[in-house]
Amino acid sequence: MEIHGLVCNEMVSSKAICYEDSKTLAMLKSVDEKPISMQIFGSDPESMGKSAMEVSKLCDILDINMGCPAPKVVKNGDGSKLLTDLGLAKAVIQAVVENSSKPVTLKIRKGWSNENLVYKEISKIAEDNGIKAIVVHGRTRQEFYSRES
Repeated sequence: MEIHGLVCNEMVSSKAICYEDSKTLAMLKSVDEKPISMQIFGSDPESMGKSAMEVSKLCDILDINMGCPAPKVVKNGDGSKLLTDLGLAKAVIQAVVENSSKPVTLKIRKGWSNENLVYKEISKIAEDNGIKAIVVHGRTRQEFYSRES
């Protein structure tokens, strides 16, 4: 597939997809442009696998978000919080890759904090488990969007 441009959707919760939340499902069906990469987040391998199966029917690339620093996301163990539990992160990656009919990519941060830099480890886990591309946000979760922690 030759790609000249790529449309990306706003990240959506795997649990909301599994619960068939109408607002979330509308977000997934609101873009007609192609090719499109759709991004999901969550920390439960089962719901991530189920949502990967559904969302991969609608997109060209499926992206896992393990980079979001938002408190409402990390309080549930999602987004960049997964960088503090590489075993769970691996299980999430495996569930998504096994259940997606499309290539799977991964967005991460360098780590949770400067004392917990795990980008090399999580990149190796991702590569070993079928992730096709990795985007590294060059900050830690602790840094949010600033240049200083």
